[in-house]
Amino acid sequence: MTRTLFALKLRLFRNGPHDERAFSLVTGLILAALVISGASLTTHGVIHEGWIAVALTLWGGMWLFGPLARPRHDPSVISREWLRGYPLRSWRLARALSWTELLGTGPLITLACLSSLVVLAAPGGTAAMAVAVAAMATQLYLLVWAGRTVAALAAWLLQTRAGMTLASVQTALVLALSFAGWVPVAAWLLPRLGEGETALVTPTAGRLPEPMADVLAASPTGWGYGAALAARDGAGAGPVLLPLAAMLALGAVLQLCWIALTARALRRPPRQASARRPAVPGRGWSLPFTTPQVDAVVSRELVTWLRDPARGVELRTAWLTPLLMALIIVSTDWSWALPLAGPAAAVLGAMVAINTYALDGTALWQLLTTPGALKADVRGRMVAWALLFGLPSIALAAVLWAATGSPLGGAAVGGAIAAAAVGCAGAPLLALMMPAVGTDARDRVHPGQQAGDPTGGQMTIFPVAVPATILPGFIGGPWWGSLLVGVLLAAVVLGVTPALTVRLLQQRGTGLLEAMATRDTAFLHASFRKKGLPDRPSDALRHSRSGATP
Repeated sequence: MTRTLFALKLRLFRNGPHDERAFSLVTGLILAALVISGASLTTHGVIHEGWIAVALTLWGGMWLFGPLARPRHDPSVISREWLRGYPLRSWRLARALSWTELLGTGPLITLACLSSLVVLAAPGGTAAMAVAVAAMATQLYLLVWAGRTVAALAAWLLQTRAGMTLASVQTALVLALSFAGWVPVAAWLLPRLGEGETALVTPTAGRLPEPMADVLAASPTGWGYGAALAARDGAGAGPVLLPLAAMLALGAVLQLCWIALTARALRRPPRQASARRPAVPGRGWSLPFTTPQVDAVVSRELVTWLRDPARGVELRTAWLTPLLMALIIVSTDWSWALPLAGPAAAVLGAMVAINTYALDGTALWQLLTTPGALKADVRGRMVAWALLFGLPSIALAAVLWAATGSPLGGAAVGGAIAAAAVGCAGAPLLALMMPAVGTDARDRVHPGQQAGDPTGGQMTIFPVAVPATILPGFIGGPWWGSLLVGVLLAAVVLGVTPALTVRLLQQRGTGLLEAMATRDTAFLHASFRKKGLPDRPSDALRHSRSGATP
């Protein structure tokens, strides 16, 4: 069975999408080459070998905290949904499936990085290099199962409301460290940048403190490093064999945990979606300068953002991240940079709202069969996004500007206005152009279910929204000029983009519905190649309206 699953995974690698995998492979191998080069420099005394322990610890940390940054992303290529219901014992199937987890891009680039242990042990001779090779294999075994077990635990926790909140907090923490973790280092190197001084504090990469090196070598991510150095220095059998045995034992325990979690998931029958509370008629929103149809869409969107499990995680993450970024900045002398948390909130709001049409699923048939509903739907989604993300991000930048008196306050508020306009208008547009189809909304009962991977759309809107945050401060000059540029840019974006979104929804809405009904984006790609689609509902539309499961 293991051989069959290996063959299946190889075919999926060969015939599946390659863009993201190729990018990860190239980037990972470049980083691994840097670590190997550093290990080579240690043999010539250019840098201290303790810095290799730091690099390997950070690499191991990516295995542990990477699944927490994307808790709904299943790193397994072979989906559990395909195997549920097979006439096989779940424990046997999970055990056979576990060995296929060692095959992938992540283990390959990690193995390349761990080859730096062989470079470190080379001065000790052939025996030391053989020990380093064994340390590579056992360290890889430990890291893979640590990462896979953390991912399985995160998926299990996401099936509870407490787990959804925990996932939001941990994702926001990882994102805040990714976006603002460099600020303490930059504040140390340029302590008076806010006053216009660019005097640089010259860093020194000398010898790593011995206590720190000992702690890194004693941690599980440094056991292979410790074994390789012990073999090179001829420390005896104990310091060499003990870390190797510990990595094998701990890796085996983690593999058993992963097998148990996977077997539990295979035994559990699919849950049916049910309403948490009865639907009762209530009074909707009544907003100025909007029609009743738009007000109805705004009310629906706000309720959906609060109730839908997939959107709920994104909503919490989008607002916790800029607040945590502000806390990181407050801990340094760069308080003048605090207003920039406002534009960051607008950019994150745009990224989390990039897949709303696919998250709503086959409910799109109601819009396609209701005359005049498409224009109201697009504008209602934009207004709801502005209420949830746009206006609060502008207010956050203004409040932090008033609290800090930062010279960048005007640029930050102008950037927040421009970024809010890009997110407000661009998120529905890209949601139509780059939908990530997953579990339909009517079948989705917890965030752990695959609701589509919107990474492509997020990576598309990010480089569009970030320049919008910079442009007002770059060409606006004084604070009032930045505000004026931000308002003008927002007016242009909000005036042009909605009409394009409505037109695109009219032309390609049926193809999008077919893609979500069948969970096959080939229908969507086919509709993209056509100039227009017939107005009559397709078979998929009638199929979705009947309530049958695709």
